[in-house]
Amino acid sequence: MAADELAIKTVGLRNRTTWQKTIETGALVLSWMVMGMYCETSGPTLIDLKYRLNTSYEDLAVALSAAGGGTFPGCIIGGFLVDKFSGYSHLTLALALDIAAASVVLIPWVPNVQYLWILSFTTGFVLSIHNAAGTRINLNIWKESSASPMILMHLGYGIGSLITPLYSNPFLGVEVQNGNESVIMYSNTSTSINTTNVSYSTAEKFSLNNSRVEYAYAISAIATAGLSVVFFVFQFIENKIVKQLKDVETRRRSDVDNERISEIHNETDNEQFKFDSEEKDDKCNRCKGLLQMINPASCAKGRFWYGTSILIFMFFFFGNVGGGQRVVTQFIRSFSIDQLNFSSTDGSLLNTSLWISFSVGRLFFFVIARCVSVKVLLILETGGFMCSAILMAIFANGNSTALWVLIQPVAFFIGPLWPTGVAWTDYHIELTGMGIASQMLGSSVGFVCHLQLIGYMYDNIGPQTYVYHVAGSAIFGFVLAVALALIGAKHGNRFDSGSVDLTTE
Repeated sequence: MAADELAIKTVGLRNRTTWQKTIETGALVLSWMVMGMYCETSGPTLIDLKYRLNTSYEDLAVALSAAGGGTFPGCIIGGFLVDKFSGYSHLTLALALDIAAASVVLIPWVPNVQYLWILSFTTGFVLSIHNAAGTRINLNIWKESSASPMILMHLGYGIGSLITPLYSNPFLGVEVQNGNESVIMYSNTSTSINTTNVSYSTAEKFSLNNSRVEYAYAISAIATAGLSVVFFVFQFIENKIVKQLKDVETRRRSDVDNERISEIHNETDNEQFKFDSEEKDDKCNRCKGLLQMINPASCAKGRFWYGTSILIFMFFFFGNVGGGQRVVTQFIRSFSIDQLNFSSTDGSLLNTSLWISFSVGRLFFFVIARCVSVKVLLILETGGFMCSAILMAIFANGNSTALWVLIQPVAFFIGPLWPTGVAWTDYHIELTGMGIASQMLGSSVGFVCHLQLIGYMYDNIGPQTYVYHVAGSAIFGFVLAVALALIGAKHGNRFDSGSVDLTTE
């Protein structure tokens, strides 16, 4: 048995005590917390980065959107690593944490947005590997009882994200009002003279001497790198168990091989020919298996067009959820300060309250999911998100109190959309590797498109486009959810064979 196969067998059969399971699960929750920290530090520090790099929101958003481009190749590499080297998932996760820490700590020191693009891409890449390795560890620990620990693990992201604005706020710069120049700052005129005044006033109204944003990124990086040590220790423990089993397996196989030596020497030419034929058939079957794996019909009971339609709709759904969530969380502080004149501290507190509502939403819908169908949940969440986003676009564009109130239901309903979408997909079709890849690709594309669009509109039209962008994303998500509900109602679910007519496709 190869070393990697032996490792897979070891982690699959290893029985941990309740205390060991609790410790490892706690470490996984902490790893998702630092994931929230190293992914979301750019949100509260967005204004500081803009002035430190002397760039626009549009260029900054393009650079940060590179993280979305890195998630899809990271998903492929991460899936390969945890499948091929399952016994080394702790090591994979530890290395991903170290690379993420190195990328994050360098962000405030880069000379221009091109370098920021590279670091953002790297962060998104290792994020997917972190996700894949942590999920594999969770499944190895809890096996068939992994549902609740999985939800708990993902709640860690919201917790890490909500504390990020709190420790970042003391190091953020403070904008200085400069009389009439601040009015010119928000002017929509486009003459060459006014354009020059806009550039000059922005440089004047915000002093980078008061910004120590590198400390915020350093805290995120230190917490991330520090936690990696825990997973190196877990890997060391895992390796000792693998070595013990390897010694036993080697002795057993040595005895078996000695007994079969005589049989190997007595093989005839016909038997060798038969073996070669079987080997060729095996290669052919593997090739067919690969084609079957990428065939949408393989996850939809042989119905090609049904499987294809589900995967296409879910591609756009997860693209909208992934990209829309990043717009909501990344630009909320900048919008509150630029449009509604929030103080730096109030903007950070607003960002924190958003993540609290985000986490509460995930926890709430996890509880009611036990008694409410996932089909209803998807409509309820997207409908609630749409209604609250439309109200925010109407009332919160010029009212700070309305923004404080309405951003909470927006975050509450957008929080559980991703896990609900995964559950909905798996309810109607078998969520194979192709289905997961389709979701991750959709999220990656949506991440890039949404951030680049909001960056362009924010700079060229104004900060008010933030609430309109969120409302548009919410409406589009609800339309997609209704379309998915109609498709699901027509074809039934994959667990109810009586509701599916396989002869229609």
